[in-house]
Amino acid sequence: MLDDTDRKQFQQVFPQFVSRMTPRGLQRLLDACVKADVRPGYNIFRDRMPTDSVHFILEGEADIFVEQDDRTVPLGKVKAGALLGEISVLSRQLVASSTVQATTRVRSLRLQHQSLELLLTDEEAGPPLLELFSETLASRLQPLAAA
Repeated sequence: MLDDTDRKQFQQVFPQFVSRMTPRGLQRLLDACVKADVRPGYNIFRDRMPTDSVHFILEGEADIFVEQDDRTVPLGKVKAGALLGEISVLSRQLVASSTVQATTRVRSLRLQHQSLELLLTDEEAGPPLLELFSETLASRLQPLAAA
């Protein structure tokens, strides 16, 4: 269960969710989340491995990479304000598309896919969540389309 500090931090780090969701929709989202702490060197996700959640990064940094032909291909870094795991939700494959490894202590709010699916059918939480997840995915694809 989240405390008031976690809820306030989410609202500061993810203002786009606060501005687009109704107070009740935001409350439902936060009620479905749990805190997650990951130490440096540990994986939040592992490429091509099953995953059951999305993460809203509140603090810390992590590297994103894929393993390809016995080599590591770096894809970038994430920090507070990043949403991770939306690809597995939107694709419905429930498999990580990359490895995300903490380089510092990472604090996140974790939302399991099962809870997220219930939220997506909620008339107040669902439409803005789907829209925000889709926008996140689209922003990741834009650099690829420009290349």
